[in-house]
Amino acid sequence: MTDQYRGVWPGRPESRQHPGISPAAPEPAYPPFPGDSVSAPGYDHATWGQRVRARLIDQAPTYVGLIIFVAGYLVWVVELAQSGGSIPQSEGAVVAMIIGLSVMLASLAWVAYNRWMIAGRTGQSLGKRLTKIMLIGDETKAPVGPLNAFVRDLVHILDGLTVVGYLWPRWDADKQTFGDKIMKTIVINVEPSN
Repeated sequence: MTDQYRGVWPGRPESRQHPGISPAAPEPAYPPFPGDSVSAPGYDHATWGQRVRARLIDQAPTYVGLIIFVAGYLVWVVELAQSGGSIPQSEGAVVAMIIGLSVMLASLAWVAYNRWMIAGRTGQSLGKRLTKIMLIGDETKAPVGPLNAFVRDLVHILDGLTVVGYLWPRWDADKQTFGDKIMKTIVINVEPSN
């Protein structure tokens, strides 16, 4: 092969260059995958408020189902109290509770896709994308993967049981919940700090 087709790519001295392709062409910007390094220097940890907003967006379908269920339940309890202890014939309240429970169960599919699959692969669920934050491994600086995103949500049960676990990022230096500390994850701002 002639020397006109021989080129030098950065870090690969023996690679071949095709005519018309610049060896310094930038790589396309795809979301990082587990194992890919994310440039964390210059980025701040996400604030507690950003994390709460992201969680509210991610869990919105579950909360809608919960509101419908609780409304139906409260109507049923009021009718039970008014009936003097006998079981009321309250089809509307029962239907509302069934609809609310169905919405909550269906929202589990949304959570699995959004918080575990997408956020695990890219570091950003819908809520995190809208609030411009990203979940990454503290040591790897890469998205944690779907399985670790799922386990992290399970470990967040500890945060819910203690309540203070969810508030911990307000005063923690790395802005981590107990679940983040156990799973060795951090949540950072996507946009560089000034």
